[in-house]
Amino acid sequence: MFTGNKSVLACASIFLALAAQTSAHAMPSIALGVKGTPQRSDVQRPSTASPCGSIAIAANLDTSTAIPVAADGTVTMNVQNFNAGGDGSTSVSVQIDQTGAGTKFVAGTVKTNGNPNPTKIETDKVIFSLPAGTKCTGGKAKNLCLVSVKTTAGFGACTVVSQNQAAAAAPPAVTTATKATTSSVKTTTKASSTPAKATTTQAVTSAKAQTSAKSNKNTSDKAAAAKTQSKANGKKKHHHHKGKGKGKGKGKKAAANKQATGQKNRAIESEVEVREYEEVEAEYEEVEAREYEEVEAREYDSSALKFARELQ
Repeated sequence: MFTGNKSVLACASIFLALAAQTSAHAMPSIALGVKGTPQRSDVQRPSTASPCGSIAIAANLDTSTAIPVAADGTVTMNVQNFNAGGDGSTSVSVQIDQTGAGTKFVAGTVKTNGNPNPTKIETDKVIFSLPAGTKCTGGKAKNLCLVSVKTTAGFGACTVVSQNQAAAAAPPAVTTATKATTSSVKTTTKASSTPAKATTTQAVTSAKAQTSAKSNKNTSDKAAAAKTQSKANGKKKHHHHKGKGKGKGKGKKAAANKQATGQKNRAIESEVEVREYEEVEAEYEEVEAREYEEVEAREYDSSALKFARELQ
């Protein structure tokens, strides 16, 4: 009877030991060939011959969720266990295959590891770095690496990591940056419009100078012509009335009247030229303002369009 009881107890002990052994599981929470949250049945036993256990690598590489590699070459993942104790260890080692084929693994460096002897079911953060110079070339996108993750208890699974995905997933620029860019567009528009305005101003100034010079020349020419004519008239009158005092006096008076008339005419002509100059000046200023507004509007529209395209 006692012998039979001992046999039963021995069998029970063996059964419990086997049960405890088979219940000891842990694996990365994002794993090759696993959709959603991993279950106990998803745990593998990675080995040199089968680095991802029974999971077909080629069939699942592109369809599995990939963990992005940070800019410094590190990867952060979670390791989940399904029981406490050493058999539920979340402390791991990692092997990386940059081709994604599962045939050329190189050891990675674990910087932050899990718990080798947890007292409860838990999920621990693990950080590891890819070997220096690693360039992930696996998958259709040619940017995937395959990572074999194995706990100190011998359990685990493979996971997939992707390079350059962190930058692609970066959030869009904040409003402040957008405002700063808009301000830059306005500043650029203003700066580029200033030379156009300066050029127009120079053109108007040159035109004013030319008009003024022309006016002065016309006035001088007319004055010289009037003076010459006045002298000619004076000489003619003086010669015609030579020897006659009364005629001579009338000739001087006529010459004086002629000279006065010439001066009056010159004054009128000068006033007309001044008015013409002022009208020309007003027209140039109007043209200057209109051209400046048109240039500024065109350049601002162009800058705004370019900015909108960059945002797209």
